Amino acid sequence: MVDVLIKVAAFVSIIVAGYYAGRSGKLGRGMGGVLSKIVFNLTLPCAVIHAFGAAEFTLDLLWLFVVAAAFNFAAYFAMFAATRHSERAARVYYLCNICGYNIGCFALPFVQAFFPPAQAVAICLFDAGNSIMMSGGTYALTSVLASEKRLEHPVRLAAKRLFSSVTVDAYLVLVTMALLRIPVPQAIVQFTEPMANANAFLAMFMLGLVTNLHVDAQKVGRLVRLLGARLVANVLFTAAVLLALPFAASVKVIVCMGVWAPIGAMGPVFTMWCHGDHGLAGFANAISVVVAVVAMTGIVLATGAMG
Repeated sequence: MVDVLIKVAAFVSIIVAGYYAGRSGKLGRGMGGVLSKIVFNLTLPCAVIHAFGAAEFTLDLLWLFVVAAAFNFAAYFAMFAATRHSERAARVYYLCNICGYNIGCFALPFVQAFFPPAQAVAICLFDAGNSIMMSGGTYALTSVLASEKRLEHPVRLAAKRLFSSVTVDAYLVLVTMALLRIPVPQAIVQFTEPMANANAFLAMFMLGLVTNLHVDAQKVGRLVRLLGARLVANVLFTAAVLLALPFAASVKVIVCMGVWAPIGAMGPVFTMWCHGDHGLAGFANAISVVVAVVAMTGIVLATGAMG
């Protein structure tokens, strides 16, 4: 238990350090954007490659891809139905932030800290399904469904955003290799290891840099409704994982940690692109990080699932 709390405290300390570093101005402007590009285009893909290379892949784990995609679509279209009478700005805010989990920059580092590399592939496959919405699907759907005007080529837009993501491309290649029984060469596993190990620190520090802790008091209701809806969804999805999925207990624990991951980092960005309240989305994201730290730590303590 002490080891778990020390690791969690280290993660929280890195986030806090990133927050104050960003507010101090010592890192200059735009450091959050620079660091996010390093994480999303280098350390996160390397962490995914390293996890696949160190894992014993089994075909039944591919169901985690389907499970994650199903969870995302269920939450999105439930919110779509619930907000059909809402004003456009509110609807964009809800739709862009109700689904999607911050796996690569939050859940994956957690899993890496508490589980052996061979088990981390479970969260990677869950993230592969999650990435359908988090790497462009949410933005493309919201742009069309909540748009004040008709957009041209929405399918092409979604495909372009999906396949321009280095992480999504890495997932596609690695899953294909796994299906064909082609192992990741050990030389590549060893080459990516230093960058994969850096992912946890850089991802947590980046979260601190982009966190916004200011919100208009008049918008608290929207904040509470969004977080409450995600809380209900998380409870339902956790129950589904524990009661319905035919996986080993350790895999179920890992998937539950993914379900309780914070709102995806692209949520506020998608909100901004769709001309919604991205400031409020950023605050919701910050609160979801706190909830995730508590929930994921509780899952680890309750199950004793440490590597």
